[in-house]
Amino acid sequence: MRKLVGVILVVLTLLLPYYFSNTKFEGTIIRLGMSGPFSGGLNSVGNQFLLGAEIYLQNLNDHGGVYGRKIEIVAKDDRYEPKIAIENVHELIEKEKVFALFGIIGTPVTEEVFPIAIEKRIPFVGAYSGAEFLRNPPNPIVLNARAGDLDEIEKLVQYYADDLKYKRFALFYQNDSFGRAGLKGVKTALSKRNLVLVGEGSYKRNTLSVGNALYEIELCNPEVILMIGSTNPVAEFIKRARKSTKIRQEVQFGLFSFVEPKPLIDLLHGQGKGITFAQVVPSPWTSEVEEVENYRVLMRKYYPKEALGHVSLEGYFAARMITEVFKSLGQDFTKEEFIKALGSFSKTLDETAVSKNRDERCKCLHRVHLSEYVDDDFYSVGKSDEQ
Repeated sequence: MRKLVGVILVVLTLLLPYYFSNTKFEGTIIRLGMSGPFSGGLNSVGNQFLLGAEIYLQNLNDHGGVYGRKIEIVAKDDRYEPKIAIENVHELIEKEKVFALFGIIGTPVTEEVFPIAIEKRIPFVGAYSGAEFLRNPPNPIVLNARAGDLDEIEKLVQYYADDLKYKRFALFYQNDSFGRAGLKGVKTALSKRNLVLVGEGSYKRNTLSVGNALYEIELCNPEVILMIGSTNPVAEFIKRARKSTKIRQEVQFGLFSFVEPKPLIDLLHGQGKGITFAQVVPSPWTSEVEEVENYRVLMRKYYPKEALGHVSLEGYFAARMITEVFKSLGQDFTKEEFIKALGSFSKTLDETAVSKNRDERCKCLHRVHLSEYVDDDFYSVGKSDEQ
């Protein structure tokens, strides 16, 4: 009898998420749960992403929300530490009763909390991560806002190897799942062009310990150093590399979107020569896309003292994206109906040809944009993806 009771409890535990997922949503507020680095060395990423999402949602709520419901974000600080993020996510789901997880920051954190979302059948939307496991194989609970890490790698390697004809590539990367996946992706992108990585060096997450990486890369005489990491350690490496007598002065630095362009330039005291940035959003300052102009209007309205930036723009887009999914469902929906709608919405993000006026649906973030910093401004380089 005791064994039978145990089996029943296990079955109920497995079925409960699906029972709740098929119950009509009846609340007046849709709560989204976010775990991010709101303190520590990566705090600007978490705070800026949240800021961008909140200007969109604040304006939405000021105008009646979605079918009379407001959308709010419950945010918890994880300091870019996966163990803290796991605790946060459990609390967001079990105590705060969030409808979906939104804007989880960083691949190492995402890798640890994503299994919880799968187990609890919680939608996982707009993660600030280009991790391949969020994309392949496709998972019905996931809606990605941004292009994948492999897309960024291909874009940068294409620019340096195909357009500029460089052949000697090294990689500086964060020594965790984020960086190691990038290392594999870079090697694959180079091998397609009959090139190999001539050197590599890594650093420990949440540190500025880049000395050993610099030593390793000094040995290989690279023309291009691709950099997969966060803003502060990347800036520290560039400072030291520029002072090194063993690295050519004209070396190029190719940075991925986890680096914040303007803060990095500030850390380098405005010295942006030889740096190319990959970003998954258009320019917050100069893009003529209507959605970006609306972002600028709302930033001026709600936070006039805050600077524009790529991260807050991505947060804005992610909030807009999840809102469009809710709008598509009508007033009455279940969580399963929402999850089903994620798959349909994802297809619109994968269109190969999109008109310049994309205001009817959020369709910008599946593209990669390259830019360089010259004379106090960022300018697009390479072949433009923005139509």
